[in-house]
Amino acid sequence: MTNGSAIGYMIIAARKLKLDEKTIKELESLIEYVMDIYTEDEAESVYQEGR
Repeated sequence: MTNGSAIGYMIIAARKLKLDEKTIKELESLIEYVMDIYTEDEAESVYQEGR
């Protein structure tokens, strides 16, 4: 999966939650930052811990 497709999924989910566009843009900026800081393995670990 590319970063772009992951962000696309996040935008779809945010819109289904009826978040406003300003909040979605803030999420988009934050996820781009987080993708630069954390590895895919670190993100996967966080995901698995939260399940």
